[in-house]
Amino acid sequence: MEGKRKNARFALLLAAVLLSSVLYFWLCWRFDNKYTYPRPAAKMGVVRLDGDWYEDSPFFYLADGWAFYGGRLLSPEEIAGAEPDAYLYIGQYGGFDLGDPAAPAHGRATYRTVLLTDGTERDYALELTEIFSRWRLWINGRLMQSVGMGDADAPAPGSPMVTFTAGERIEIVVEVEDRDGVYSGMVYPPAFGSPSEVSRASFLRVIIHCAACAVAALIGLLCLLVRSGYHFSIPYGALALLCLCFCLSTAWPIAQALGWQGGVWPVLERLGTYGLFPTLAWLQARIMALPRRAYYPVCAAGAAVCAGILLVRVFPAESAGTLMAWSGVLSAYKWATALCMLASCWWALRRSLRYSRALLAGSCVFACALIMDRLLPLYEPILLGWFIEQAGGVLILVICGVLCFDTVRVYRERDALHMRERVAEVQLAARAEQARLSEEYVRRTREQLHESRSRLTLIRYYLDVGALGELSDYLDEIAPKLGGTAPQDYTGHSLIDAVLAVQLARAAQMDIFVELDLARLPEKLPFDDGDLTSLLMNLLDNAMEGCQRSAAAERWISLGISWADGEMEVLCRNSACEDAADKGTSKADKRAHGFGLPIIREIAKRYGGAATAGREEGCFSVEVRMKASREAHACP
Repeated sequence: MEGKRKNARFALLLAAVLLSSVLYFWLCWRFDNKYTYPRPAAKMGVVRLDGDWYEDSPFFYLADGWAFYGGRLLSPEEIAGAEPDAYLYIGQYGGFDLGDPAAPAHGRATYRTVLLTDGTERDYALELTEIFSRWRLWINGRLMQSVGMGDADAPAPGSPMVTFTAGERIEIVVEVEDRDGVYSGMVYPPAFGSPSEVSRASFLRVIIHCAACAVAALIGLLCLLVRSGYHFSIPYGALALLCLCFCLSTAWPIAQALGWQGGVWPVLERLGTYGLFPTLAWLQARIMALPRRAYYPVCAAGAAVCAGILLVRVFPAESAGTLMAWSGVLSAYKWATALCMLASCWWALRRSLRYSRALLAGSCVFACALIMDRLLPLYEPILLGWFIEQAGGVLILVICGVLCFDTVRVYRERDALHMRERVAEVQLAARAEQARLSEEYVRRTREQLHESRSRLTLIRYYLDVGALGELSDYLDEIAPKLGGTAPQDYTGHSLIDAVLAVQLARAAQMDIFVELDLARLPEKLPFDDGDLTSLLMNLLDNAMEGCQRSAAAERWISLGISWADGEMEVLCRNSACEDAADKGTSKADKRAHGFGLPIIREIAKRYGGAATAGREEGCFSVEVRMKASREAHACP
């Protein structure tokens, strides 16, 4: 029944994750999208900019209203009498091909748009975003930027934004030439508006991407440090690689703002984006300990895709159809990876493998990103990242949380094992000491019994002859030898007596005065021997450690054990100076510090009882109650 309830709760949580992801990505598409951002109407290469509207909204994107002149590089003077090949919106096609697979994959073209204003002279700004090629930018007949075109004394862009002053008419002409890029021409809408608004949008975008990259880089660096310092089977190195891929996929706005031009950045961005997929699949499978056959094919395909990205750059495609086919391969690989991740998480969930639920939720976010990317194709983010980038960031956080939790679990299990080993060693030492004392007592008793006949004979002689003085002297001589070193009997329970003997001997060596108030206990208690040993060891260890912080003359421990009505009560008090809470541990193993009280509470809870600890004036006390009923004893 409890399992069904957990499954129902997880199903509701998973549904909430899916709905939240869909809603979030739709909100991004609606409010952080260059294509849905409010803009003036455009038609036949002309944008009519209403003055009142612009005063209220001095920032928009020049998405549509562009005239396209294929195969020609036309200056503003030459373009006046030319007829455009098409009117389009930026991003409608991936290059100069106008959707024709037989068209060349590369070439040259000119883009032109005209903005008609109310005639008021204003300061404007234009930000060209990601032209993966060579270009010239003309505004009202003036050359504003020239990159890779070989123009003498041409202005090189220090930033992607240019500012200018214009009145009634603004003509923007962009000449673009490409020979080997994955994308040709203008594929992303430029930003237009007042310099302050354009600068603000650019600044916010860079800050957001810098923050995302900084977080990912910090996580990756920490993973490398942990991986180099500790020999874990946890795949911290792969998580660091995942963080690197995320940084590469989101760092392009930063590179553009810094003026880092060149064809290497688009390649690095694509390598980072498509490197996310195999790394995520491999990490997920390693965390859930899936068989290799479940994720090796996807990872091998991911390596082939990354190699293909490099080959496309080195050996440019000849036709647009080749690039379209390559785009289809990339899309199919993304879907195959997402389906593989979902299937592997579902398979692991059915077998109740560790962390399968958290990873399934993260994979659902990733799948939602792909689905919404297909359902809402006309999308380019203004401030945030692409859907896949954001989902990759979510998965990085999920995997990072899982690995951190797993690391803590490993440490806790190791400390628990260390404690169990220590308890076993103490039990063994206590029983060995008890056995040694018993053996010594038996040996001395046998020796005394062996000598008893001769002593009794001599005593009989003194009595027979009436030598009472000699008898008294003889008895004074042998009486001390009749005593033996018997094992201490504190409570009547052999194990508890053995543990107390060891711990009280340690306290004596530390010059700690111990006051005992111990009831007689049954020889057999309904508690596990390991739990009893751990309870007393931790209580007295903590008490002795607390006493060491006090002055030598003020060290004391009071231990009381009572048994009544099937319930055992243990009360341990020790001297403690006022600032003891501010000092560190004195234990040799610093990692064991802080586990004593939780272990005591866990043992008490296991037997239906409780443990309370508190500080009083000049002392620290711990009270433990445990019930003898077997129903209360549940294994952890």
